[in-house]
Amino acid sequence: MFNPEKDFNRILMESLGRDGISISALAKKLKSEGFDHHRLILTGYLRAMADMGHLRERDVPPSKIYQVVKPLPDSIYEQVRKACNKVSNDPDELILFTLFKIFKRPIFDSELKAAGVNRPIGRSIPETEVNDYKKILRRAGNTVTGQDASVPSADMTEQLQDVLVTILLDSTESRHLIAETKQSKLI
Repeated sequence: MFNPEKDFNRILMESLGRDGISISALAKKLKSEGFDHHRLILTGYLRAMADMGHLRERDVPPSKIYQVVKPLPDSIYEQVRKACNKVSNDPDELILFTLFKIFKRPIFDSELKAAGVNRPIGRSIPETEVNDYKKILRRAGNTVTGQDASVPSADMTEQLQDVLVTILLDSTESRHLIAETKQSKLI
């Protein structure tokens, strides 16, 4: 289930640490943090993450140790924040505008915090609309914390293209393909 405060994948990866731990130790650690999942469910989850290349599984009889191999990719909120910081000197309003255009709905305060915005921006929408969007997201299996949602107060369409290009180039590690100069023929 999605929660912009912190998703389970990231909690799991942080719990494993650099050296990794066994499934039973992980289950105990997660239970102390409020995630009471059966060890069989955790085993399936860990094996799936190992199949995706994020974890390595080592046999240390009688248990298996799972260790982080590569970190999870940035969330959409982190990607938008990083791209907006590269494009704008005051990225907060641009972050709101970008998320609004991507998700095609008002953006909740908890989502803005996940993207690094800690001050009120944009225009707030009425509480009835907020509740309607929460219901829609809940039906889709998402949990949104927070009571307020905002829409942009400024049109930043020109900067949006730069943000989206930056996200694409950074997520595909393709920045090296860009021609840095405007020279069209050799001298």
